Amino acid sequence: MSDSHPQTNASMSEPETSKLYDLWAKFYDHTFGALVHKRQHRALKQLRHQPGDRVLDLGVGTGMTLGHYPRDMQVVGMDLSPGMLAKAQQKVDEQGLDHVQLLLGNALETPFADHSFDHVVISHTISVVSEPNKLLHEAKRLVKPDGRIIVLNHFRSYKPVVSWFERITNPIFVKIGWRSDLRLEECLEGVGLRVLYHFKMSTVDFWQIVVLTPRMRSLSPAA
Repeated sequence: MSDSHPQTNASMSEPETSKLYDLWAKFYDHTFGALVHKRQHRALKQLRHQPGDRVLDLGVGTGMTLGHYPRDMQVVGMDLSPGMLAKAQQKVDEQGLDHVQLLLGNALETPFADHSFDHVVISHTISVVSEPNKLLHEAKRLVKPDGRIIVLNHFRSYKPVVSWFERITNPIFVKIGWRSDLRLEECLEGVGLRVLYHFKMSTVDFWQIVVLTPRMRSLSPAA
């Protein structure tokens, strides 16, 4: 395994994660639905899409993001858990989301060609995978040079007391499926993505919306 994709010992392997989230699938929406609904809606507002744009939702889970996508986009959702994906497919069928295609697969190693998508969305997934840095490498490979990568996730705080709590409780959170000690900088190290901006919906929010682009410098003004 290359140094540019360091694996943390704090995360489960992908097969372990798949099995755990198959169990979560039965009650995931009831547990987290109300908590993430507004954040996901706000996150997807950052896409600034054009009609016909293709977007890849890596770690689509039970499909809670799917209803927030404009219907003039082409949406591909991928998840490692068959149980979670079955719940997502149920939403697609019930809501008539004809613009959505769902695929079973590993977000760290997707089958798509380079620059296949106008945008990539990673909602509540980067702290779940075993290699967060590799996930962003894959997202960068898949998105077009002028596209956006939207990340919605909890990241470890810089407030000393909160950071300490997130670190010592991490072993507990890992057992239920995600890391609580993940730094945004850890994910971005060596990837070559630029942070356009990031924000929280309130000062006490634990989750951040991060907007990334592969373009490292702004375009020069038109002549």
